[in-house]
Amino acid sequence: MLWLLLSTALAANDPVSFDREVRPVVERRCAGCHQPFKNYTGLQAAVTSGRLVPFISGDKPRMPKAGGPLAPAEVALISRWVEQGAKDDTPIWWSLRPLPKRAPGSIDKFIQAKLAEKKLTPSPEADRATLIRRVTFDLHGLPPSPAELDAFVNDKSANAYDALIDRLLASPRYGERWGRHWLDVAHYGESHGYDKDKPRLNAWPYRDYVIRSLNDDKPYARFVQEQLAGDVLYPDSPQALIALGFIAAGPWDFVGHAELVEGTTDKNLTRSNDRDDMVAATMSTFTSLTVHCARCHDHKFDPIPQEDYYRVQAVFAGVERADRAYDEDPAINRRRQLLSARKLELLRADPLMLANAPELAKVMRELKSLPKPKMVYAAANEFNRVGKFSPAAEIRPINVLARGSVDNPGKLVTPGAPRCVGSLDPNFAAGPEGERRARLAKWITDPTNMLAWRSIVNRVWHYHFGTGLVDTPNDFGRMGSQPSHPELLDWLAVDFRDNGGSLKRLHKMILMSAAYRQSSKSDPAKSAIDADNRYLWRMNRARLEAEAVRDSVLALSGKLDLTMGGPSVQQFFFKDDHSPVYDYTRFDVDSPASYRRSVYRFLVRSVTDPFMDRLDCPDPNVLSPKRNTTLTAIQALALLNNPFMMRQAEHFAARAGTLSNAYVIALGRKPTAEEEKQMGAYASKYGLPSACRLLFNTNEFLFVD
Repeated sequence: MLWLLLSTALAANDPVSFDREVRPVVERRCAGCHQPFKNYTGLQAAVTSGRLVPFISGDKPRMPKAGGPLAPAEVALISRWVEQGAKDDTPIWWSLRPLPKRAPGSIDKFIQAKLAEKKLTPSPEADRATLIRRVTFDLHGLPPSPAELDAFVNDKSANAYDALIDRLLASPRYGERWGRHWLDVAHYGESHGYDKDKPRLNAWPYRDYVIRSLNDDKPYARFVQEQLAGDVLYPDSPQALIALGFIAAGPWDFVGHAELVEGTTDKNLTRSNDRDDMVAATMSTFTSLTVHCARCHDHKFDPIPQEDYYRVQAVFAGVERADRAYDEDPAINRRRQLLSARKLELLRADPLMLANAPELAKVMRELKSLPKPKMVYAAANEFNRVGKFSPAAEIRPINVLARGSVDNPGKLVTPGAPRCVGSLDPNFAAGPEGERRARLAKWITDPTNMLAWRSIVNRVWHYHFGTGLVDTPNDFGRMGSQPSHPELLDWLAVDFRDNGGSLKRLHKMILMSAAYRQSSKSDPAKSAIDADNRYLWRMNRARLEAEAVRDSVLALSGKLDLTMGGPSVQQFFFKDDHSPVYDYTRFDVDSPASYRRSVYRFLVRSVTDPFMDRLDCPDPNVLSPKRNTTLTAIQALALLNNPFMMRQAEHFAARAGTLSNAYVIALGRKPTAEEEKQMGAYASKYGLPSACRLLFNTNEFLFVD
């Protein structure tokens, strides 16, 4: 009996673990009604207020309300934890751990170690024809020409593959291909969306900025900083101002902004929704954090309190989405931006112009004397009024909204970043509008911000292998997946950061790896161990995305127009009225506008191109970190019967002349004897264009091994 009393007394003094002991009780008995209690951050408020222990001890109101009271031992456990200081011993989540110091290594070292751990072996290297097709589609989104394929297959030099990668990365086609990936993530579109889906005729300069930046191999940190605060951090660069198209890339409610009156709930909700989109796009794209999940309450799974969400909202409290003036001449551009900033400063300081009218008149005269500017749809705080939509007289205050309701404002917040990144100061000064964005841009690109560097290398890996090392590119939190190769992810992040943030260098390192060059042939024994190929014992086979299908068809037909940049081509009939009409059936598929690369299509949010939809082109209304890939009968019907495909099959047949040539151009090989027999008979009966339509539908054309 003495031993039992002694052991009980000793146990009462032992430290209580929140993670191992308290959390399971709270999750089982409390989190059904109090979702935030699933993590320490959510429970902390109840502890600090002193209400937690009285409530679970039976005082009114007794908690939990359902299922009976907590057992005495559970109450005692939580009470001891509170008495001991309510410490949080939850292990740091993998994505929030500091990056390790730089160490020697290689991609294949990490891949092979994991394969050995899982008792798997790598596959042999793919043949030369497969490799050039794979890497050309990967970097260009286009097939290699027959001449390029033959030259590579017959090149016996040791550096043939190395030289191939260098050639592909140096081509402007690279920026077009990888620019499309970035535009997916940014949910770039060229109409507003919502009820009145009006076109954005000045959105395209941002698209061209992305393509140009990738082709120039702009350091990633600067690429990020320009898109959030280029006008502040790089005021002498017109391109840095155009980069602000990122903030404005998403949907925008024309009715809510331009037609609703000030001071109404709906008007306030419109603005809150607009800032929410900016927060979600910024934090998901650059840090793979779901900060926007804390809009109505503390994040249910990750250490992001609701206040942090509104602190990030406050970063964007002074900008809107609008057409913004810029000049290609850096000196004129700089002067225009300084004058525009001064104009806004004068208007905000003296709205009635009782004191500053003479100076404002002088500023306006000088602005008018400058050459006519170009326009880009971007984040802006000075622009021409549209209906009831005009620049704010001052930076709007941001409050924490109870349950996310604009009718229930709470604590006023200052701008800041999520506090879960412990290596960085999350507090920003409540200063001028642009400085807020600049602080956030610097916070994201800080060398110690582990999230930013892990996020971008994972995105690049995702597009090369079809699956990221983390298979949820926009969510590195507890609801996302864990990395399949955590040491490799960290090694890549550190290597990328410490070598200037060169995306082309990262591409080449991945493409040169043995893991990337493996055959994609399946193996039943290995599939039984790793059916999803998460450990990369072979290369993943990939279906061509919608743009790659369309562009490849044009390349085969000889009609592909490689003109770069400029206003997007409207591959639809358009009627501008109260509710715009976008009709793809009334577009001439054989017009020159049909021949541009797909990245230069005008992207409508409300009425997307039906043909591209069939091939899983993403919805520009939402962030698309990874595309859906479906295999349906309607896709085959579209590839056979869509007017664009039928007309291109005719052009392809005219170019090829013979069935044998068509095989060489489309598939990089001559037809087999059996194919010659069967397809030859089909072509003789229905014509070579019909046979070309079948080639467009073959797995060999639509998939990359």
